[in-house]
Amino acid sequence: MPHLSEMPTPDETPDFMLVGSYAGMVPAFERALVILAMGLACQIEKEPAGEGYVLLAEPGEMERIRDELAMYEQEQEQAVPAPVVVAAVEYDAGALPTALWVLCLCAVFWLQADHPELVERGVSSARGIYEDGDWWRPFTALFLHADRIHLLSNVASGVLFGSWVCRSLGPWVGWALILTAGTLGNALNAASRIDSSFASLGASTAVFGALGLLTGVAIYQVTRDRPGPRIFRYLVPLGGGLVLLSWLGVGSDPHIDVTGHVCGFAAGVLLGVAAAWWRRGTGLAN
Repeated sequence: MPHLSEMPTPDETPDFMLVGSYAGMVPAFERALVILAMGLACQIEKEPAGEGYVLLAEPGEMERIRDELAMYEQEQEQAVPAPVVVAAVEYDAGALPTALWVLCLCAVFWLQADHPELVERGVSSARGIYEDGDWWRPFTALFLHADRIHLLSNVASGVLFGSWVCRSLGPWVGWALILTAGTLGNALNAASRIDSSFASLGASTAVFGALGLLTGVAIYQVTRDRPGPRIFRYLVPLGGGLVLLSWLGVGSDPHIDVTGHVCGFAAGVLLGVAAAWWRRGTGLAN
């Protein structure tokens, strides 16, 4: 499984070897998406001294990875006039809004035990939303969980992807967009099953919305600020995001709401592109 994290020291291990060092998170993430699109695991770590990032990958595939990245770099350097790029802004990881999100999830889960009606009134239900007019359900379902394992897995994934969204778009804007992507994903998911008794709950739609936001930001960056054929530039970040979605969002467990994950991811991609465009337009390109 791919792992994007911040570690104390970016040392090579038997499982990962150094691919390259980059001045910012965005170029490191773009090249990580190239590796992910190859179906290989990789890892991004912050350098302990300075503001750069290092990219690590599987040692047994280093030759193939370097060949693929060389092709990617060559494509970026084609003789097409590059637009003026606004200086990148990197925000903090959003510890406060992330902690508040985790606290809300835990508090609601604790309340569920004594107030089961919260689940009944809060789940994302196709009939509840589109027949009964319970407009709040796509949002409230993001804070409800079936059991402790369900809660803990979503918290772990949400903290990981949420911190990267915060670094790209800002802590409060980032979390507002994550929850918006999750809400839209739940609404779309329910709309696709409007004639059924479908109901779902859990923060995973927002978690995959965060993955979609990262993918959308990367798509905007490589298509707006890089030279070369547009089709290839779209496919690299989108392919990497879809690989992560397939690794993390699809499984054999019948309780996994794959459609919800896909809808959250799709909403996140659109919001990510829009947010990156807005940031650039205000002089705050990420």
